[in-house]
Amino acid sequence: MRRLFFLSLVAGLFLGLLYVFHFNRTYSVPFRPLGSGNPVPVVYSPPKTLKISSIGVNANVEAVGLDSQKRMGVPSTWGDVAWLKTGYYPGQTGNAVIDGHLDSATAPAVFWNLSKLIPGDKIQVTDANGKTLTFIVTRKAAYPYNNFPINEVFGATDKPMLNLITCDGSWDPYKKIYSDRLVIYSELLGTGNNK
Repeated sequence: MRRLFFLSLVAGLFLGLLYVFHFNRTYSVPFRPLGSGNPVPVVYSPPKTLKISSIGVNANVEAVGLDSQKRMGVPSTWGDVAWLKTGYYPGQTGNAVIDGHLDSATAPAVFWNLSKLIPGDKIQVTDANGKTLTFIVTRKAAYPYNNFPINEVFGATDKPMLNLITCDGSWDPYKKIYSDRLVIYSELLGTGNNK
């Protein structure tokens, strides 16, 4: 009886050690809960169209850089708008910027009615992949041409922003520029696929 008890005790110890050193090791294998892996990088795409229904804008977007004086370029036609390709993409955290002409020598241009936008109005940007981003106007401001807040309009932010710029104020026929710049500030509202 003692021998049977002893053998049972030894067998129990053996099975216990086997569990601790073999089977239990599976719990120490690192695992990654769902959603805890490295985030999939978001790929941003250049904007292709800009639509602002409340003021009748439906324009193609040109990609521009900086001119020889380090100023943002402007669209090549009166009906198009331009996106600063060296800045942020629409939808990316930061200030994406699109500008457009107010008028030409003979007629209103694409952003003639931009000053009529009010907080709550929607702006839609469709990118090269067909994805539409919707921004909502938060505020607007006019700045003197020679005192423009570059960092506020073009710099980093903690949320995806889209700022629209056009001319404002009075026309100077000698310098051939407007006295001010109008900025419409807007914030990303949501995404969709409105092809």
